[in-house]
Amino acid sequence: MTRHVALGGEFKSRGLLSGRSLPEKLLLFIGLALSAFLVMLGSFSFFFLVAALFVAVASILTTMPTAINEGRSLAAIYAERAYRIWQKTTGTDVFDPVHEQIAAERLRTYQHATQNKQRTQNKQKTSNQPKTARPKGFAVRRAQRRKATDQPAPLMIGKMSATEVPFNTRERLTVFRHANTSPVFYTAIFEVRGSTGGVVEEDIEDIPFIGFGKVLARAARRTSAISHIQSFTRSVPLDITDHISWLSDYVHPQAHDHLVRSYQELCLDVEQKAEQHRSYWVLRFDNLAALQRAITAQTPGPRAVHDAIVSEAHALMSQAVTHKAIRSFRPVNSNMAAALLSHLQDPYEFSIDDPDQNLSSVWQRLDATKTSKAVLVNNHAYTRVAYIPRHGFMAGSALPVQSMRQLVNGIVPAVIHSVSWVNEVVDARTARAQAVSDRTSDKAKRKSDAEKGKVSDGTEHVMSSSSDQRGADLMPGSGHHGVKWGAYLSFTVQSEEELLAVSTQIESVATDCGIERLIWLDDRHHMALAAVMPLGRGIR
Repeated sequence: MTRHVALGGEFKSRGLLSGRSLPEKLLLFIGLALSAFLVMLGSFSFFFLVAALFVAVASILTTMPTAINEGRSLAAIYAERAYRIWQKTTGTDVFDPVHEQIAAERLRTYQHATQNKQRTQNKQKTSNQPKTARPKGFAVRRAQRRKATDQPAPLMIGKMSATEVPFNTRERLTVFRHANTSPVFYTAIFEVRGSTGGVVEEDIEDIPFIGFGKVLARAARRTSAISHIQSFTRSVPLDITDHISWLSDYVHPQAHDHLVRSYQELCLDVEQKAEQHRSYWVLRFDNLAALQRAITAQTPGPRAVHDAIVSEAHALMSQAVTHKAIRSFRPVNSNMAAALLSHLQDPYEFSIDDPDQNLSSVWQRLDATKTSKAVLVNNHAYTRVAYIPRHGFMAGSALPVQSMRQLVNGIVPAVIHSVSWVNEVVDARTARAQAVSDRTSDKAKRKSDAEKGKVSDGTEHVMSSSSDQRGADLMPGSGHHGVKWGAYLSFTVQSEEELLAVSTQIESVATDCGIERLIWLDDRHHMALAAVMPLGRGIR
């Protein structure tokens, strides 16, 4: 029997605070506190009561996410506009690695000259030497804030470093340290091979999906240091140029015309549909309490954290093979990671298996000023990013677990694209408490609507009943845990004119997957590009 899953289909927000981010909650509390202060300050006079009411209503409305604003509040939209103005002013909307390196060299030259001058003055006890001109500019300031060992990186990446460590006797693994937030977190990338294709029975076809659910459940335990598992797939159209060249040399001159023409048509048809697919899992270690326990169990030393990560990752990936969620895996080392990240930025210049790439020079030129519809990479590759909102799936529709495959291999004609699905696992006890709270809120809403005699098209009833199913799934003893997910996809083309046509093509395929709406991250593609990279990011 084919397994089904319901994604989304619930209310986006429940109560006054649900759906708001932490800054929006702080702004709301400040507004409400200010209105209460105005009431007390005016001793309940009419003017102060009106002012307090205005401040309270304004703080609620400006921080309330609305559907017309794609699930964002007015405060978030204006803050984003101010942030874009700041990016344009400081030049961070265009990342040029050459310019950043030149600024860093100028700063090092100035610092070296200043140190030499200071030594000379101390020896000769004179101060009449000419002053060295201090380099200026925002790029110089960014170089000054970076550590001497850190390489320039785009704003979307921020502070990230990589360390290659042994994974087993034959392979090595690159562990990334992300220091943009406090506390820091770590990620590790694994290339995986899925189950074989072809015609199989439904029960056999469901085995990888059941196995992946077991892997998520293992990671959701409180004793696991893994907090997120990202499933990432890269699809690239198959290049048959070498095959055509080979045919031109080996086809017999007296071959039958109908046979040659038929094979040409077959090649053209294959070129439109055939793709190369590469799949990766990214493990994010953000459960600091469990990670600290794992570190304590290792041999004390500077490599204890990496040894703990390798041990946890090896155990989880081995279990994934045991449960047949994947057929095999291999850790991604520094050269493989550099080739992958370079290819994801500019697939026309870098191969996904390029052995000559290095993490010290992996970031390409990213320009967000040419068009709002995409980020321009190296002046010839346009990448557009979209995310699937939780209300983007059809409410109340149970989708086959295989339906999302269409986004990976169902786009015809084939186009370079990526699909990223980030799962933040939640322990069963925590998820159960949230489910009880949501069911209570939805039950109260249903009762209120019934008392008012409210009539709807059935959508609200389905959405308010979805939390009941979630609560039933999380019953004690079920073995189920909770998960928060974020889904993103991107595509890359060579000209700006192709952007809208390919976007429409992808939206059509998304409809076949039960997705009613995609939100294209216009004006934010240079920042959203990190969400469609194997970095374990993408959930607010």
